[in-house]
Amino acid sequence: MSYPSAPHVETDFSKITRLVNDYPFAHIFTGEGSSGRVTRLPFVCDVHQDEFVTLRAHMDRKNPQAALIDGANVLIAFSGPNTYVSPNWRSDRSRAATWDYTAVHVWGRATVCSEAEFFAALITDLAATAEEKHEAVSKGKRWSFDQAPKAYVERLRPYVVGFEVKVTSIEAISKLHQDFPAKEALSVAEHLSRSGFEDSRCIADLIREKNSRI
Repeated sequence: MSYPSAPHVETDFSKITRLVNDYPFAHIFTGEGSSGRVTRLPFVCDVHQDEFVTLRAHMDRKNPQAALIDGANVLIAFSGPNTYVSPNWRSDRSRAATWDYTAVHVWGRATVCSEAEFFAALITDLAATAEEKHEAVSKGKRWSFDQAPKAYVERLRPYVVGFEVKVTSIEAISKLHQDFPAKEALSVAEHLSRSGFEDSRCIADLIREKNSRI
């Protein structure tokens, strides 16, 4: 028995990339058992010829995980929108409630990068993407790394650990009611579209997108 099940495996690279770029704040896991550590960080994804090549991020040097990151095999879990689904939203209510969601799991090997150029490029790329998304609620032009005083940057760098992850494998999941007839899935989408929760409305849109191609 394979997991995730075949209908839930996402292979569309554009959708995988969209999730990682839209939800860059991910969990990074290192170690196993009682020695395992996890931290949530924003990541920059570097893509070449429709392949994930590297992921870049930085963490607080005081974080115990920072001392373990260099050379570590890591798992980075990106979580997209998710929502509860009630049986009441389907005509057949005999099947249990469930949870629809999207996610991308990335495995790779981490390497610490201490160069000032790496840090500058990382913060520049992180800020550029986030500033564009939130420009509507900001005053003035978008903030960029070159606006930070050099003295401040030099004081800050010793307190953070920058690193990159060479990607070795990816698992993408889109659980969007594919196990139900299109009529039932679209009924779920209709109910979710009226939800007060943004994630639920996002899943409604994804279910409709999935069924528009059937």
